[in-house]
Parts: sequence; C-alpha cells; structure tokens
Amino acid sequence: MPLVRSALFALACLSATTGTSHAQEWPARPVRIVVPFAPGGSSDQLARLLAPEFTATFGQQFFVENRPGSSGSIGSAQVAKAAPDGYTLVNAGSGPHLTGPAINPNVGYDPLKDFTHIAMLAADSYVLVASPALGVKSIDDLVKLGRGRNLTSSSPGAGSLGHLILERFKRSANLNIQHVPAPNSGMQDLLGNHIDLTFTTLLTAGLQIRGGLLVPLAVTSTARHPAYPDIPTFAEQKFPDVRGDTWFWLAGPNGLPPFVVTQLNQETRRIMKTAKMQEQFNKLSLLTRDLDPAGVTKFVADEYAFWAPIAKEIGLRVQ
Repeated sequence: MPLVRSALFALACLSATTGTSHAQEWPARPVRIVVPFAPGGSSDQLARLLAPEFTATFGQQFFVENRPGSSGSIGSAQVAKAAPDGYTLVNAGSGPHLTGPAINPNVGYDPLKDFTHIAMLAADSYVLVASPALGVKSIDDLVKLGRGRNLTSSSPGAGSLGHLILERFKRSANLNIQHVPAPNSGMQDLLGNHIDLTFTTLLTAGLQIRGGLLVPLAVTSTARHPAYPDIPTFAEQKFPDVRGDTWFWLAGPNGLPPFVVTQLNQETRRIMKTAKMQEQFNKLSLLTRDLDPAGVTKFVADEYAFWAPIAKEIGLRVQ
C-alpha cells in the first residue's frame, strides 16, 4: 500500500507540475485581437488602447487585426471558428454579438454558445438628439409635439442598435416616427434640418451637443452619464424600458482554457482601473463595468434576451 500511495502522490505532483507548466507557456507567441470593423471606430480605438498594455504584461505582442464586413459578423465568425488556444481573440460588441444575430440567422455563429466571454471593456451610451428647429427641450415636449404630427428619426440602418432603441421608444410613447437609415446616424441630415431626431452615441454627437448645434433630450444609460450630467435619462422621464449602450467586451472561441480566461480577465480589469486608461475613457465619454468571466457571460445572455424579442416584434429578419 505505501508503494501505491507513493505512486499516486508522484502522479498527482506530476499532473500539477504539468498543468502549471502548461499555464506558464501561454502566451508563447503573438496574440491576435480581431476588430470586426474598419479602423478608427470605437471598437478599433478600444482594442488599440488595450493591446500594448497586454504586450507589456505578458511579454508577447498582442496585435490588432481589422476584419470588417457584414456589420461585424465576418470577423466575429472567423474568431468563433478559430482554435480555442488563446491566440485569437475578438473585441466583441453589441452589434455583431447581440442585435445582428437577433435579426440574421445566417451570421455564421451563435453569440452565446460559440464564444468564451472574457472581460468587459467599455460602453458608448446612446443619446436622443433633436434639431433645434424642432423646438423641443425634453421628452415630454417631444411626446406632446409628436401626438399632433409625424416625426422622422435616423439610424445607421435597419436592425442597428440605434434603430432598435428608436422602435422601443416610439412604441412606449405611442408616437408615429418614421425611420430613415443614413450614414453616421444621419448627423448631417439632422444638422441640416432634413430630419427631426436621431439616436446616436455620445461619442458621435458630443461636439455638436456641447456646441449647441443639437438639443439632447435623454441618454439611454441607466444613470446620468458622468460626462454629461445635465442630460436626463429616459427612466427619469417615465420611459424606463428605453435603454441601450454600445458595449464592447473581450471574447475568444468557445472552449478557451480557464487559466487563459482568468489571466486575461484579471489583467483587463486591472488595466481598466489605471489612471491612464480612465483618462482615455473620460476623453471618449466611455463607461466601464467591472465583471468576472461569469458576470460577462450573464451580461451577454441577458442583453441578447432583451434585444432579440424587440427585433422580432418589429419584423426585422434578414434571410
């Protein structure tokens, strides 16, 4: 029996040592962070802020690779099919991982089952802005005006988060608002008084709001945005179900090794709390949320459960 116990003990030690050695081997080569959009947007900026921090910590290069197309689904599908070894990650987001799959069954992946959700990055809140020519200063003004006339509002396109928030609002307020797809959420049309309203991000509309060129009516975040404390939320104005932020989170293929997920989650959360990163986020008016991997997974599932019925309710379905 002592010999058997000794053998079992030796085997256990070998297994533990092998596991530790395996964990220490990652990353042994450069790690790719796929951004499923073109360079320059919020997703790309976030990934490029994060990559050099990872490089400094882990001692291997983390590099950004832009794979745009089909509203983010092309790059996301590539990551879903990649080997779950920790060397291919994606800056996942609300569009390609929440609203997109809700309206398009052919995106090439299941947003809940085909990814390992690692860590939250940041969010760009939406705001409803009006043309000054409309003459409204609040949601109450807008509802009163809208009961007597038809209104127009823009978004980047059918099924975009801005479009779904619009549909949620007009149903809650019982208003007739015509949706007008346009590039950049129709900002030029709004500034030219060709449309009445648009749901867009604070990052997109911030300069125009601060310059008095657009009238902010409400933000979609659950609390007032720290960079725009004077803009009330929809909840404050009796529309608690009108919400929506463009969230981004770090993800990888389904089945990533737990030690990789743990290291990336812990390091991402540390980086997000640094003064350097907080300063960058304040400049971009971005929000953050501190969650462990289980919390990220629950967040994604809850958000998908919220948006998918809205897409179906308004008949959005890409075949």
